[in-house]
Amino acid sequence: MAIKVLISVLTLIFLVTGCSFNNEPPEAFSTGIEKIKMKWAPEKRTAVFDVVPSYADGEWTISGETTVPEAWDAIDSLVKEIFAGEKIVMDFALLPPAEFADTTQAVVNVSVGNLRREPRHAAELVDQVVMGMELKLLKAKSYWYFVQTPSGYLGWITRGSLTRMGATEIGKWRQADKYVMNENLGHIYSKPSEGSQVVTDLVLGSVFIKKEGSGTWREVELPDGRAGFVHRDRIVNFQEANNRRFPDRKAIVDRAKTMMGVPYLWGGNSTKGLDCSGFSGTVYRAEGYQLPRDANMQVKEGEEVVPNADYANVFPGDLIFFGPPDRVTHVGICLGGSYFIHSSDDVHINSLDEKDELFNAYRKRTFRHIKRIIKD
Repeated sequence: MAIKVLISVLTLIFLVTGCSFNNEPPEAFSTGIEKIKMKWAPEKRTAVFDVVPSYADGEWTISGETTVPEAWDAIDSLVKEIFAGEKIVMDFALLPPAEFADTTQAVVNVSVGNLRREPRHAAELVDQVVMGMELKLLKAKSYWYFVQTPSGYLGWITRGSLTRMGATEIGKWRQADKYVMNENLGHIYSKPSEGSQVVTDLVLGSVFIKKEGSGTWREVELPDGRAGFVHRDRIVNFQEANNRRFPDRKAIVDRAKTMMGVPYLWGGNSTKGLDCSGFSGTVYRAEGYQLPRDANMQVKEGEEVVPNADYANVFPGDLIFFGPPDRVTHVGICLGGSYFIHSSDDVHINSLDEKDELFNAYRKRTFRHIKRIIKD
């Protein structure tokens, strides 16, 4: 009798609430999602792929978003296949949204823009971008934009750190003659004098439009229209710098050594503060080569070098990687032989040679790879 009453009560609950034991998506759908993710968006640092199926009131809702068009198409096809004949609400968005129209590009207008994991100032710093760098706008929330950097990295940046541009504006920006800052730190002034008002500070790699000027000073225009003057000895022609065929070993080492003493900063990717991969990336970017953002991404670049016992086959400019046995967590730039320069506390030089005064036992113990980026 008690069992019959219990069954009747459960039946009543299901009828009233619409509950069902079949409100989980079919296994084929979950498996399909995972396959699509692995094919089109395996790396969450460079691609958004978030699929959330739910069931209520007799219909399925597929929510979420992605930055990968192929992934969106694949999910759309999978939904039609798995849920054929059922009521479906497709709320799966492709970023950027259609309302952004042709204004999906922006240019950084501050010396260093901070990218955070979430749209709030207290959130983790995941990357930095420098003046003149182009960003892809993916979505907006309050005072923040969710963006993608030239290296593919994703993060949130404040609206005031960039100038949003439509197709016409970004086209003009790309076609304009520009300069790039060739020193680690500097300023643009309101007049051709270091005694005049500062317009903005600069870091290595800052890009701005070339205007007029001869002699010691050059007049320039920033991405947001501000204008000023910069000393000619601190800049180089952007087009010439951007057309370098491949980095030069000596140039990489010389550039790296100018950053000695720059403090370590988690997420730092500018000459104001650098994490390990931000250091290697900033050095290589200044010499015309874009590395991926993180150490465990950079290790996938170049050719493997197995060092000799005396490290004689390790060349200046090679990348050196460290970490526990199962992964890479740190990167530096080889100076040739056993020496390498890296950012840890600050930018400094260490050696893998136990007889050297710069020997670092921890790095020797956790050494994992050397990769050759520069082709001889």
